[in-house]
Amino acid sequence: VMELLRIPPSLPILGGTVFPLLRQYRVYGTHHSLTWSSLQTTGRKQNLNGGRSAQCATSHGGASVSHANGAPKDSPLPDSLLRDARILYCASPAMGHNKEAHPESNKRVPAIVDALEKLELTPKHRGSQVLEIQNFYPASLDDVARVHSRTYITGLEKAMSKALDEGLIFIEGTGPTYATQTTFAESLLSAGAGITLVDSVVAASKLGLSPPLGFALIRPPGHHAVPEGPMGFCVFGNIAVAARYAQCQHGLKRVMIIDFDVHHGNGTCDAFYDDPDIFFLSTHQEAIPVLVR
Repeated sequence: VMELLRIPPSLPILGGTVFPLLRQYRVYGTHHSLTWSSLQTTGRKQNLNGGRSAQCATSHGGASVSHANGAPKDSPLPDSLLRDARILYCASPAMGHNKEAHPESNKRVPAIVDALEKLELTPKHRGSQVLEIQNFYPASLDDVARVHSRTYITGLEKAMSKALDEGLIFIEGTGPTYATQTTFAESLLSAGAGITLVDSVVAASKLGLSPPLGFALIRPPGHHAVPEGPMGFCVFGNIAVAARYAQCQHGLKRVMIIDFDVHHGNGTCDAFYDDPDIFFLSTHQEAIPVLVR
């Protein structure tokens, strides 16, 4: 679940270094047969992803990332529906990305959909106020590469053949984070849901003063995934990809991300730590075990 908030232009730019006490940490991850480098690091890489201008036209591992993937995209919904809507949502349950008895299984999204139905918070009960966007596209590799390294992205894609042979593989040790043969494609689709909502909310904001909220009901989750790889059940940083897309595709300079979870969103924090245009606020209860002072 994620909501992208834009800071009004009248407010001062808030610095990206929100949590100075988190500068020093040590991460221990299990290195697997995928092609990205070991996740074991000491300290923190400086300027891990640079600022917005660097990410809208830069390269990762020698592969060029386009400035904006073409012209700004239109919402898949007509203007008449966008004017009346209060909530737009996309659901991407990633049913093939599953490990039975694992806390991050394919039962999560259907359970939330069922709960929303019981609470009468679906289009069936709310009419035009709540709209589901069903026909959305996966994120492109360039979209994801604004946040994650090309080495990681291509390594994960290649690992799908191993997952096809073995049925399920573990790609990182802190969850452990697993993958199946559909993980790569379904992770791109879930990141694409966030991008579609950005397009739709931006389009709606041009039609009136009270645009709807965007609600992405998606998995695999993303806020622990670091730029160089997966972590803590998370594969791609969905909210981070959406935030960079909002900047690069729509020119929204400043973005605020509110992360509400039991654990600190270390991956999102790491992606934007040195970017003064993205303010990351985490209301976590405690840091995940792999982060120590």
